Amino acid sequence: MLVMQDVQLGLFIAVMPTLIQAQGGDLGGLLLGSLRILRLLAQVLLCLAAVLLLCLFLKSFLIGPYYKKLHAESKDNKEILVLGMSAFVFFMLTVTEFLDVSMELGCFLAGALLSTQGHMVTADVMGCIEPIRDFLAIIFFASIGFHVFPTFVLYELTILLVLTLTLVIMKFMMAVLVLSVILPPGSRHIRWVVSAGLAQVSEFSFVLSSRARRAGIISREVYLLVLSVTTLSLLLAPVLWRISTHKWVHPGQRKTIT
Repeated sequence: MLVMQDVQLGLFIAVMPTLIQAQGGDLGGLLLGSLRILRLLAQVLLCLAAVLLLCLFLKSFLIGPYYKKLHAESKDNKEILVLGMSAFVFFMLTVTEFLDVSMELGCFLAGALLSTQGHMVTADVMGCIEPIRDFLAIIFFASIGFHVFPTFVLYELTILLVLTLTLVIMKFMMAVLVLSVILPPGSRHIRWVVSAGLAQVSEFSFVLSSRARRAGIISREVYLLVLSVTTLSLLLAPVLWRISTHKWVHPGQRKTIT
């Protein structure tokens, strides 16, 4: 359910270099500033187009033979498959970083290209890299926890609760409205369950806020607010999920969707 939120991460990060350059430049007037931002946005779009053309070329001519070669060489040694896939991910990461798009978008596109080879390829690769993914996820959330100060949360608890509840309620209601339109009439009760899953702030907001903080786009106080609100929304997510599934999901199906 949260896939589309995570997909948007690469697009947001792709525009971030534009914001950094626009902020660092001397925008003497409104017209000059608008032209500068439009030029920077055009550069981002051209770089994105170049990356997409490269992905199309890799998908058509290289990724299939590359995986077949790795699969043939790794029948008795899965480390070769892991190293080969890691090398491909780092290649895409380097390309997108060179084009000033974003490293994260390159990693996402590498996974998308591998998924075009079919379910069997995806399952084979996932079986090898899942332990690495879980380990890196632990490091990621632990490093984020280092920046969430309990004293700051307690001192600003009132405003943090107001911001968190406002954000969660707004996301929940917007998701309900959209799903009410796109879902067929017979399954519109599902909107409550799906909206509860989408109400939380995506954990990738940690990545966005961290990069924005390092780039000087946001201050340290705003960065701490983003971290705290995101953390509180993640704590509220299981409660919303449990309430929605208890009310709208049959008891026999609850274990299958959790």
